[in-house]
Amino acid sequence: MASEYVTKGQAVSIVNLETGRGRRVIENMMDALVAQGRITIHSDPLDKRSFRVSRTDVDTIIQVIKAGGIIPS
Repeated sequence: MASEYVTKGQAVSIVNLETGRGRRVIENMMDALVAQGRITIHSDPLDKRSFRVSRTDVDTIIQVIKAGGIIPS
């Protein structure tokens, strides 16, 4: 069974494999989606230096990028 959350670095890797986009494009998209409230990036409760993203939010990032990267308001 897949984990419910992945680290932010793992999320970037997953999105990169699915979309072929680079880290900067993906992180900029993540920041835009967080600003809109469409996804949430949480602090890892075990390691305060790292962040985690839900698998549902990773799928949202992939869908937005595959749709042309246009973020509807």
